[in-house]
Parts: sequence; structure tokens; C-alpha cells
Amino acid sequence: MLALWAAVGFAQVGEATDTIVRLNNVTIESGRGKKEVRSTAPLHRIDREQLTVAGITDISDAIHRMPGTVLRDYGGAGGLKTISVRGFGAGHTGVVYDGVMLSDCQSGQIDLSRYSLDNVGELSLTIGDNDDIFIPARAASSAATFAISSIPSGEDPYFTAQMRVGSFGYGNPFVRGGGNVSSKLRLTGNIDFLHTRNDYPFTLINGKNVTRERRSNSMMNSGHGEIGAEWKISDHQSLSAKIYGYHNGRQLPGPVIYYNNVSHERLRESNVFAQAIYRNRLSQIVSLRVWGKFDWSGSLYMDKNGKYPGGELNQHYWQREYYLAGAMLFTPWRHWSFDYSADWSFNNLNSNLSTDSKPRRTSILQSAAARYSNGRLTAMARALLSIYLNSALYGDNPKNTSKLSPSISLAYRLLQTEALYLRAGYKNIFRMPSFNEAYFDHYGSLDVLPESTEQLNLGFTWQASANSWLSSLVLTADGYMNKVKDKIVAMPYNMFIWRVVNLGKVRVFGIDLTLNSKIDLSQKQSLTTAINYSYQRAQVRTSPESGEWMKQVAYTPLNSGSASIGWENPWVNASIHGTAVSARFTTNDNLPATRIDGYGEFGATLWRTFRLGNKKLELRADLINMLDKQYEVVARYPMPGRSWQATVKFEF
Repeated sequence: MLALWAAVGFAQVGEATDTIVRLNNVTIESGRGKKEVRSTAPLHRIDREQLTVAGITDISDAIHRMPGTVLRDYGGAGGLKTISVRGFGAGHTGVVYDGVMLSDCQSGQIDLSRYSLDNVGELSLTIGDNDDIFIPARAASSAATFAISSIPSGEDPYFTAQMRVGSFGYGNPFVRGGGNVSSKLRLTGNIDFLHTRNDYPFTLINGKNVTRERRSNSMMNSGHGEIGAEWKISDHQSLSAKIYGYHNGRQLPGPVIYYNNVSHERLRESNVFAQAIYRNRLSQIVSLRVWGKFDWSGSLYMDKNGKYPGGELNQHYWQREYYLAGAMLFTPWRHWSFDYSADWSFNNLNSNLSTDSKPRRTSILQSAAARYSNGRLTAMARALLSIYLNSALYGDNPKNTSKLSPSISLAYRLLQTEALYLRAGYKNIFRMPSFNEAYFDHYGSLDVLPESTEQLNLGFTWQASANSWLSSLVLTADGYMNKVKDKIVAMPYNMFIWRVVNLGKVRVFGIDLTLNSKIDLSQKQSLTTAINYSYQRAQVRTSPESGEWMKQVAYTPLNSGSASIGWENPWVNASIHGTAVSARFTTNDNLPATRIDGYGEFGATLWRTFRLGNKKLELRADLINMLDKQYEVVARYPMPGRSWQATVKFEF
């Protein structure tokens, strides 16, 4: 298009000899890796193509391929999965779904097992502050942000039908479609259902006694659906909206206990939310965005083991959120842009417990940000003012909180002829106690303070110039130091009652390294490689007299990494991938009895796409944990051994 534009301009000069048209120089760079290289903060992205080539099977598998992350996984399809980054807890990682933050005021952390990879167009992890300043204030209120973006809809109508089956009774049909209702309105939708018995075998070791057991009481049924709309109001205005629904009913196997494999626990969870984003370019230098959302979720827990009054225990929880945000972007000069964002949200929680105080929280966040970019230097600064107003219908109210949190980051291109960048950043942020930490009976405390964090990052990024055989090569290296003070921990008041208090201090030193490349072996063959490695030294520094002093934070591995290599060819595409994690401890005192062994898990993927006119048929086979490694991510929750999945996808 640029070449045609230049040719037209040259022709016009020939027709009118008294007019000279001068076109600015244009540099065309490869899009793959460009954002990661130029970002002022560590940014790791996996797009739809990389998800396939790397053999990634679900969102938790994708998280393992990102450096600096720790995944809590309770085993099996549908088991609770949460992400923490660089030694911070899961509550410090914000999760964004199609531009709007997800929330769980009860636990303070998002269960990623609820979101299907089949509708994902891109996953991204930003550690520190975001280069994009035109975002809600809430999107800047976490130490790290994990973003899930749906597959973008094209102009033409489309339809996708997919069926995936696998080991241990796994079945997962998925349907997605969309099309234009008019020249300005487009509708999309998708729905899927998941059934699995999750009765996978595992090895139980009790001293010299080694037995082969099978996971029981682990069946799960879940379903999820979405309806989306995109309305182009005018050339400068648009509105996008989404309605999301999710429900699951599952058995809870609980931790493995010697000589007792009986469990009667059940859990039903439901979640419905509606969100919308309005965009308006008011002028050449002023743009407006508005976000709105309503979110409802319910959790119903039941245990029929007979030891409770009436023979069973029933605990029901319901939470709601109302959210409204706006942002104004001002770009008065070529290299400068400014943003002001303001968010308001209201959360409440109630349950069927007799001790329920019905807590509420109103959050008001305001952000002022400035960004300067001249092509070689990019610098960004932000100030976030957070105000949290807490109350409860019954009982005492906790303290209100307000705080100003600054952040600054920059990226500088060291060489004019090479895409070699130095980046540095600092961010100060905090997280409020969740409702469980503040109110839960025999556990929460109204006096608990917010958990404060500081982040320092220094790194280098480099993208090689493409040539006839090298399509792309991106290297990143980041060193960091994090501090956590007033860390929220649970301490025993007696044998039966624990209390949440602010005692902990943590300091984390680490290194994250990544390599991503694509080599063209021939016109129709290529090799795609992705490697990452992380070193995390997360030390407890609460008290020198404590047995936890300078010990590794629980469940944080010292070393972790992953690698994948994919071979695309005219016959059958193939991928081999692996993830490795060093030993961890279940407690901060790092006693030998609390040690969880490290592990390495490997898998393989084969896939082929057939063209049938304007239609496509894709066949895929995955072999997961092909060496049948017995390991645990969370103590006493064994992960599945060797398993397989087969997928058939038809789209047009």
C-alpha cells in the first residue's frame, strides 16, 4: 500500500511540474516481538498462532510459558488455578478480560480455570506499569496484569465448531460464530461445555509402602457462554459490549490423606457479568473512553460427611460488583500524551452464615499519567490515588484507606542501527485485604492493613533484523528487586482459631530471560522456538529471631523455565515442549518435611489443517506429560500423569 501511495505521488509530480510532493521516510518493522522489545516494562505476549505452534493446551499451560510466574494448580481439569508473579501473591495480579478487570472481593484472586483457551486471541502479562496510559485507573492498581483477549471478529460471517476428547472421561464441545447484522452492527457469540471424571491414577508413597491409587470424587461439569456486540456509531465513535455466563458443578476430592480416600464435598459456582466499552475521538488531540460493568457470582459449598448437625454442612456466598470508569487522553504535541482516568466501584458480599456481617466496599481510583516518545526514548510516569471506603451492615467497620502510588518507567534505544533497548522502571502499589481476610469467622481481622509493594526493574531487550532465513529473533533479560511490607499472614490464635495479621516482610531478587525465534527452513517449512528461564530468590525478612528468617517463601521455586520448538511443514506440523520447576516448600520455615520435589513435564503436539474450498478442517492430537511424571504443584494434590487429547475443528 505504501509503495502504491509513493507511485501515485510520483505520477502526480509528473502531471504538475510546478508542484513537488515530498513523502516522509517510512521504516517497516516486523510486528512479532516489537511491542515486547520497545516496552518500558516487562511484557510477555502469546498470540493465537503461538498458542498453536507451542502446543499449549489451556490457560494454565500458557502461564507456565511466561517467565516469573508461579501457578497454583490443584490438579485436573477445572481445578482451581491462580497466578502469582515475581514472588507476590495471587492477590497482586490483576486479570483483565477483553479490556475490563475481573474481580473477586471474597478471595481477592481470580480462578483462571473458568476461561476457555478456544476463544482466546492473545494472552499477555505486564509486570509493573503499562506502556498504554489510555486505560482505566483500576488496570494500573496491581503489581502485574494478566490480560485475556478474545479472538477478534473479522468482516465476514464465520462459524467454528470444535470437539475435543481426552483421557479420564474428558469431553469439551465448543461453538463460535458471528456476523454483521447491518453495516454498523456486528454480533458474535460462543458456547462450550466441559465434562470430565478426573479419575486419574497416581502413586502414593508412605515410607516404604508404595501404592497405586486413583483420584475419586473429582467429577466436573461446567458450561460457559458469551454474546458480544460491536456497534460503529460513527467514524469517531464505537461501542462494544459483552454478556458472559458461567456455571459449574463439581465434586471436590480434597487433599490426599493416608488410608482415607473418602470425600463427600461438592461445590457449585455461577458467574454472570455484562460489560461495555464506549470509545469516542472527540478531536485530533482529545479521545474519550468509558467502561461499565455489572458482575454477580455465587458459590455453594456442601459437605455430606455426617459429622455436622443435620448430617451436612452448607455454606452459600453471593457477591456483586457495580463498576464505572472513564478516561480522557490528551495529545497536544507530537511526542507527548497525557491521560486522566477515574474509576468507581461498589462491592458487597453476603452468605447464609449466622456470623455474616454483610461487608461492603466503595472504591474510588484516580490516575494521572504522562508519556513521552520520540522513537528512541519512551518514558512514562503515573500517579494513582486510591480511596477505599469500607462498611458492614452488621458489626464493626474496618478502617477506610487512601494512598497515593507513584510509578515511572522508560525504554531507550541504545543503537540507532539496532533494536537494542535498555529499560528501567519503579512502581509502588498495594492491595486491600480481601473480604475473607477482613471478615471471615475465626479467621479475618478488621485491623489488618493493606499489603504494600515496591518494584524495581532493569533490563535489556533486542530484536534481530529479519533476513532471508530468519523471520524473527527476540531476546529479553530483566533483573528485579521487589519488597513487600505489612504482608498479610494467618497466625494461630489457638488450635482451632487463626487470625489474619500484618507481620510479614518479603524481599525478592530475580532474573527473567526469554528467547523467541522463527527460522524459515524453506518456503513452506519453519522452526519456531520459545524459551524462558526465571530465578526467584524470595526471602522472608520479618524477624531475625524467627525460624523463617531469610528462608524461601512458600510455594516459590528458586528456578523455573520452559521451552518449546514447533516445526511447521506441508505434511504434519509438530511441536515438542517442556516445563521444569525446582523444589519448593509448603511453609516459610522450609523444613525438610514440607519439601515438594521439583519436576520436569514434557509433551508433544501434532496438527494439520486441510483447506476445503472456503472452509478449514483442523485435526490436532496432544500427548500431555508423556513421560508420566508423578508430581504436585500444591502439596497433597497430585497432578495427572500421562494423558492425551484429540481435537477436531471445522470453520468457515
